[in-house]
Amino acid sequence: MVGKMSMNFVARSYCEWDSFQGRCAEVYRCLSTILDKKYNKQAPICTFKGVTPVICCTDCELVDDLRNIIIDEKLGYLYKTGRKAEDACTRFKQIVDYRCKHDTQYDWSYSLNYRIDEKCRNLTLFESRNYFYTQGREAEKYEYPHMALLGFGADVDSAQWLCGGSVISERYILTAAHCISQPRVGPVKYVALGILRRSDPVDKWQRYNVRRVVPHPEYKSPSKYHDIALLETDTEIQFNDDVHPACLHTRGEAEEVLTGTGWGALGYKQQLADTLQSLDISRFGEEECKQHYPSHRHLLQGYNHTTQMCYGDRETVADSCEGDSGGPLQSNKLDEHHCVTTVVGVTSAGKQCGITAGSGLYTRVIHYVPWIESVVWPEELHLRSGRPASFDVRSDFRLNGDLNVNKLI
Repeated sequence: MVGKMSMNFVARSYCEWDSFQGRCAEVYRCLSTILDKKYNKQAPICTFKGVTPVICCTDCELVDDLRNIIIDEKLGYLYKTGRKAEDACTRFKQIVDYRCKHDTQYDWSYSLNYRIDEKCRNLTLFESRNYFYTQGREAEKYEYPHMALLGFGADVDSAQWLCGGSVISERYILTAAHCISQPRVGPVKYVALGILRRSDPVDKWQRYNVRRVVPHPEYKSPSKYHDIALLETDTEIQFNDDVHPACLHTRGEAEEVLTGTGWGALGYKQQLADTLQSLDISRFGEEECKQHYPSHRHLLQGYNHTTQMCYGDRETVADSCEGDSGGPLQSNKLDEHHCVTTVVGVTSAGKQCGITAGSGLYTRVIHYVPWIESVVWPEELHLRSGRPASFDVRSDFRLNGDLNVNKLI
């Protein structure tokens, strides 16, 4: 009853509800509120902080902010971090119909686990998945829907498609800075998406004009340092089964083995690949990379481990080739949901491919994320609330129920 409630208790005072010990906490820090709402239950209110209810939360642990947790029907928990690149990735997981949402048998359900000894409860999201992976050197349709092919020339119908890239938003392609212009054919003008083979009918391609070219401000051709650029398309990219955005590597260490993709040459002095090629290559250590890439006229200080990385094969001839430049070095395991491809590196340079074993040189994406964010997402991102981790405190909370609150000593 309202008459039994005090409006003066501060957050983190002890309270009791449904025979469980709780503490007064802002509603946005109480995860079990999600389940309470689902079953039309309401925790008693201790007081208000402005318009925000401070409720008797019987969770064993509090979350930072419930408004930063999204529950997707296919993927479970999604978290907003406040970092633009990461929140963009979360938004894509919500709005884009990624293949993983169909290629997994997936069930999830809520469960409240009670700790009898501590007289509190924890909300757990149980999940079950079975993954289907594709293997092989020639990529399969829909396997790399973020891949872009960059075109050069006077008009799109006669364009030469000479570099690769990655879709990272509705308007931007990530590529190498040395791909923004080619000596024989001039500046990059076109972007082709949604293709697996160069020989695919043109009506199957998504083709865009390049509206703006943004090389990294420290890039100086023909240097291999800061070899990274962004291309803005003239119209918004249409995401569908053939075209999806990739996410950026923003934290942690990438795996020992990553995958490079591109339509580059199939070997030394061989023709460009018709079908998109994929290649698993291994990480080389910093000292190995310094030996492979010592100081020379395009790399005056030699290999820079902070901004560059090298991957390849120590035994067999396996590396990126001419025409692969600008394409991604990527992982399908860094994303916790194993749903979205993460771009770890941008193909920059290498030795003569197809001759000897060795490594290729890649621009380290994680180092450039702040710059990418400043160009691609200059404004604050707004994510959808998701289901059902959001609610209107003004309509969802009423003053009712009995409340037993004891001041914290």
